[in-house]
Amino acid sequence: MYCKSEMDFDRVMFLQETGRPCVCLSCSEESPKLTLMEYGHKTAGYLVVVGKGDEDKAIRCYRRSR
Repeated sequence: MYCKSEMDFDRVMFLQETGRPCVCLSCSEESPKLTLMEYGHKTAGYLVVVGKGDEDKAIRCYRRSR
């Protein structure tokens, strides 16, 4: 831990299982990823993770298709 603060047990378990360093939210250097729902069929949608740098283009396309 970088700041020596207490962390939630579930967060520690998740970070250990995914092989990430055990750091609190305020010390984390990861940025959240943009995800959009894609409805290619009538019944079930799925998440599409948008790559870094393509956020503006993806949001424009998503709004245009709705």
